[in-house]
Amino acid sequence: MKQKLQKIELFIGVIILLGGLLTYGLGINQLLPVPRPDLVVYGTTLIGIMLILMGCDIFSKPTKEMQILENDERNIAITNASMAHAYKVTISLLVLVLFALIFMGYMSKIVFFSIAGVIAIGQIAWIVTAYHLEKKM
Repeated sequence: MKQKLQKIELFIGVIILLGGLLTYGLGINQLLPVPRPDLVVYGTTLIGIMLILMGCDIFSKPTKEMQILENDERNIAITNASMAHAYKVTISLLVLVLFALIFMGYMSKIVFFSIAGVIAIGQIAWIVTAYHLEKKM
């Protein structure tokens, strides 16, 4: 499952990166009907590079020791706990940044409701997953 996600991340990252670079190389970024067409190149390039870096782990060959550690229950529990903590920190910081941007006047309605929707979907996914795992285990 992890390998499939990494392949998808890598593929989408390459597509987005190439798309962003092609919009710049072909000069399409000047013709795009967006408020800041110059930022399209930077945004797509950055997102593409981030996705490629997230998917690059697929090229590493795991050693026998790495495979044992990956299947160790203690390491799995530590990874899950650290991911849960990182999720809480990320959501908290995202809400604080959203709050600050609203009061500084940098937030439009569309961006606000998009980010608020992402936060709400993340919280709903957390609740549904916890409920499902509680029933399953």
